[in-house]
Amino acid sequence: MSYVPLKDILITARQEAHRMRHYYLGVEHLFIALLEITNGLASTTIAEYGLTPEYVIDAIRRKIGKGSRHRLWAGIPNTPRTEIVLDIAQDAASEEGRDHIHERDVLLALLDEYDNMPVLVLRALGIDIAQFRDTIFSRPSTSDASQPFVKVDFASSFEGSLSKEELFVLRRMFHGYGQIRIEQLLTGGYTTARLLVVTPTQPDGREDAAVVVKVGATDAILDEAQRYDRYVKGTLPPLTARLEEKPTAPESSDLAAIKYTFITDNSGNPSTLAQAITSWTHSYTQQWLEDSLYNGFGDRWWKQNRAYRFEAWQEYDWLLPPVLTLEVVQSDTTPPGVHILRYPIKRQRVNTLQYGDLVMVENFTVQKVNPERNAIQLALGQGSHLTRAYQVEVRGLDFEQEMYFRGEIVERFVGRVWKTRNEQLRNAARSLEPEFDISGQHIVYNELRMPNPLEHYNALLETTIDSTLSTIHGDLHLGNIMIGPQDSPLLIDFGQTREGHTIFDWITLEMSLLNELIQPLASPGWKGAYEIIEGLISLNRGKQPVTRNNELTDAMSIIVTIRGIIARHINSWLEYYLALSFVSLRAMTWQTLDLDNRRLMFLVSALAMNEFEALQVTGGTYSPHTEAPDATDFMSNN
Repeated sequence: MSYVPLKDILITARQEAHRMRHYYLGVEHLFIALLEITNGLASTTIAEYGLTPEYVIDAIRRKIGKGSRHRLWAGIPNTPRTEIVLDIAQDAASEEGRDHIHERDVLLALLDEYDNMPVLVLRALGIDIAQFRDTIFSRPSTSDASQPFVKVDFASSFEGSLSKEELFVLRRMFHGYGQIRIEQLLTGGYTTARLLVVTPTQPDGREDAAVVVKVGATDAILDEAQRYDRYVKGTLPPLTARLEEKPTAPESSDLAAIKYTFITDNSGNPSTLAQAITSWTHSYTQQWLEDSLYNGFGDRWWKQNRAYRFEAWQEYDWLLPPVLTLEVVQSDTTPPGVHILRYPIKRQRVNTLQYGDLVMVENFTVQKVNPERNAIQLALGQGSHLTRAYQVEVRGLDFEQEMYFRGEIVERFVGRVWKTRNEQLRNAARSLEPEFDISGQHIVYNELRMPNPLEHYNALLETTIDSTLSTIHGDLHLGNIMIGPQDSPLLIDFGQTREGHTIFDWITLEMSLLNELIQPLASPGWKGAYEIIEGLISLNRGKQPVTRNNELTDAMSIIVTIRGIIARHINSWLEYYLALSFVSLRAMTWQTLDLDNRRLMFLVSALAMNEFEALQVTGGTYSPHTEAPDATDFMSNN
């Protein structure tokens, strides 16, 4: 049995203190040093709780924060608490007849001291400290026990392939089984994460029930598990999908996985709403959305809302591309002519920035760290007030000279503008190959004359909305709703679950229906997008959807049900059209959507902005069930 000696631990701990600009050696630095030991006691035990050392290290760093750049004393002295922990560790070593301290002694002493920052963070992450200590105390070796090889088979119906790293994570998740069979890749999502239906088989050949496994970036998967525990675990109906066990997060991989229970539909086949809805009648789908989905989850989610007044940017700015992408410039002073970006944001000033302009960002929070690209992503706010708004990407960083971690508040960054949000949105619009001019304040297509979303979205972000706040799923598309026995709804994928604008989920679901059910029924190209917009205009006027395509008209009746649910949670249709304009504008930028879908999303955003502006004239006093006094005559030829 070989443990890392104290002298090596202290070297790593002092390096951590230096990176954090603390100039003292605290127990938090000791614990981080223990976590950084490859296959060490701390890191391997943390993995058993579904966490990675990096995830825990970032949580500790967020708690303690970085120190000042100015040193007030020489050397790196131990804190009093560190001295206590080292004394406890020395006593433990002496009891075993040793005169030297190693990692097991330090780790147990740190847990025994109990009231320190690492222990507080572990508790906050859901770890039972007494159980954690017992595991450390009983562990016979620091080596990672070898796991038997798990055979991976693919069902004949499976389409696609998995990377070596994804297969490695799956084998780690199902260690102890003889083999697993990948049944299918669930579709309908808009992220790079994989949702798989997996059937595990025991070594004796007995098959267990199938489960849904989500494989994705480690931080995103671990965040999802935390969100599930915080927002979802105690609020789900008795019969629904649940998160099984802790996440699997191998220390040697950038991927992790979580496992959801899986219940088949009445035919015994895995099914999502995206698949089921193609065989359901439209009237049954409408009834199911109301009775099963809304009433099944609404009592503990959307119906449990409270008054919420917010500016649109707080809820919807994060949906859009980063407001700026900066190429870092090394500067210890404020350069002349620099544009300063700090709260409160002066949007008009940001909109005037161009390629090459010098910008200094102050007091933003690190949201993402990407060492492979030498980049970080910043957002406005901190802690529980992190809004993810006004995202700024900073490129060209030297991670060997400076360390960054999620949740860190960055005092200042100086960089030159490499790309703006307006530029990214305009490029996305150009890729649609529009049959109309996108450079003006309005777009004109056939009989339609609507606001150009590229020119109007900024003003909408400043709008103040009086609405409601509730627990929301955050990504309620057709692929994240599974069908259980008796067609019961089972929600999965809680990576975006949070307290948010109540109607966000239902607008997201409306967009998913438009893209996955309705758009395929329309004609190809811009003509099909225009057909759907015709139907939406009818709905906006309180009429049944009317298009030149009967099958399309019938399918759009489902949107009536969605809007009926939304109507129960709004004070004015202003907030609906505002939210719709941003959700659809975001979808217009998704390369995972087909070209015709993205064209539709651009026109939906334009139509929503048109309705919003018409409503503003009347002070938001009309609804889609009454005609706006100044409503634009969209279809003058009909």
